[in-house]
Amino acid sequence: MSKKVRSLVVICSLGLSLTITGCGLQALLRTKDKTSAPKGGTEPVIAVSLNEDDPNKLLITKGIDDLAKKENVQVKYLDQSSAGKEGKESPLKGAKVLIYQGGNASLLKSAETDKIPVLALSQLPTDAKLVGIITPDQEKVGELMAQALVSKITEGQVVILQGDPNESGLQDRLVGNKAVLSNYPKLTVQTIVSSPESESAAKQGLVDFLQKNPGKVQGILAYTEKLAAIANEVLKQAQLDKKIILVGGQASVPSLERMANGAQIGDVDTSPYLQGINAYQWAQKIIKQEALDVNDSITSEQGEIPAKIIQVKAVTPDNLAVIQKSYNKTLQSAEQDKKQTDQIDSASKSKASEQTPDQGQAKQDDQSSGDKSKSGASSEGQNAKSSAMPPGVQMVTERIKTETTREYLDAQGKVIGTEKTANEQVKTVPPAMLNQPSEQSKDATQGQGGQSEKDSGTNKNQ
Repeated sequence: MSKKVRSLVVICSLGLSLTITGCGLQALLRTKDKTSAPKGGTEPVIAVSLNEDDPNKLLITKGIDDLAKKENVQVKYLDQSSAGKEGKESPLKGAKVLIYQGGNASLLKSAETDKIPVLALSQLPTDAKLVGIITPDQEKVGELMAQALVSKITEGQVVILQGDPNESGLQDRLVGNKAVLSNYPKLTVQTIVSSPESESAAKQGLVDFLQKNPGKVQGILAYTEKLAAIANEVLKQAQLDKKIILVGGQASVPSLERMANGAQIGDVDTSPYLQGINAYQWAQKIIKQEALDVNDSITSEQGEIPAKIIQVKAVTPDNLAVIQKSYNKTLQSAEQDKKQTDQIDSASKSKASEQTPDQGQAKQDDQSSGDKSKSGASSEGQNAKSSAMPPGVQMVTERIKTETTREYLDAQGKVIGTEKTANEQVKTVPPAMLNQPSEQSKDATQGQGGQSEKDSGTNKNQ
C-alpha cells in the first residue's frame, strides 16, 4: 500500500462522460441537487455482498443503512447463495453498483457481464475490475499490533497467525509488523498461514509450534477475530494464557470482552461502522458520476486502484471501556434494526400470500357445495364476523411489543452479565386484512349450538 497521500480526482465513467467546470463547493452541491432524485421515479439500487465470517458485518451494514434511510435508495444485500444461474434472473438486476467485501465470487462475474461497477471493501478481490476500494489502513494495523507486543516483550519468539497470505490486506499487515519488530533483534518471528477453509490447520500449526518450542514463545499476533479466538483457546488448553501475551488485529465485541477479562492485551479498532458509511458514500458518488474523495491508491493486477483509507487506532487498557461501549451500543442498534426489517419483510410476505376477499369467497362456495350444514355454518360465521367489526372502521392499528434478554457468558459458560432491550412497533392494518378464513370459521363455530366437536375442529381449519 502506498504511504504517500496522493491528490487524485477520479471521475467514474459508467458509459457516460461527466465534465465538471469550476470544481468549487457550490458547483458540487448543484450537481448533487440535480442527481439526488432518480429519473422516472425509480429508486437507485446498491447491491452489497459482505464476508459472512466478518464479526463486524452488522456494524458495516449499520453504517450503510443509516445513510440509505435518509435518502431514496434501496440497498440489496446478497448472501452466499446469491448467484446468477442460467435461465434465471440475475441477482444484480436493477443494481447500479456492487459493494463487494466477500461472499459469492460469481457475483463479480455477473457484475462484469451486466456492466455494473464494483467497489471493493476491506480487500482486493482477485480477477475483478474495480472502480475503487474502501479499506482500513492495513499497514498501520500491523504497526499498532507490533507496538502493543513490544510494549510488553522485547525478546523471545513471536508467532504471527496471518491467515490467507493471498489477501492483499493481510500482506500489508505483515509489512507493518516487520517494520516494528525488525527494530528488536532479540525477537524471532514465526508466521503460520491458513485459509478460511482450513482454519483448523492454523490451530494445529500453533499447537505443534508451542510443543516443539516449550517456554520460548512469548507472544502471538492474530490478524483476525477468528484467529485470535483460536489462539486464546489453544493457550487456555495448554495453560499458557498467563505466560504468552495475545494481540488481535480486528477489534470486535468478543475480542474487546477478552481484553476486559485479561485474556488479550491489545487490539486494533478498524472502524467497521465508518467503513460502511464511506462505502455507501462512494457508491452514491459512482451512481451519480461524481468525483471520488481519494486519499491514496492501491496497486493491483489491473493497475492503480483509487482508494479511501480509513484511519485505525490501537485499543489499549486506557481507552478499552470507551471503545467497548461504542461497539456494544452500535451492535445492539444494528440488531434491533435487523429485527424490525425482518418483521416488516415477514409481514409483507404474509400479506402477499393472503387471498383476496373474492378469491376466499369463491373457494368457500366451492367447498360448501354439496354439504348443506357446512354451508349454513359458513354463512352464520360471516354474519357473526361482520357484526364483530364496528361500523365506520377505516383503519386498524396493531401495537407489538417485544423484549429481548441477552446474556454474556465467559469461557466456562458462566453468566457474567445480562442486558434487556425492548422494542415497541405500531403498524397500520387495513380492515380487509382482518377477514381471515380462520376467524370466519371460529365465529361460525361459536354461532352453532348443536354442532359436534369434530365438525367444530373442521371449521377452524377451513
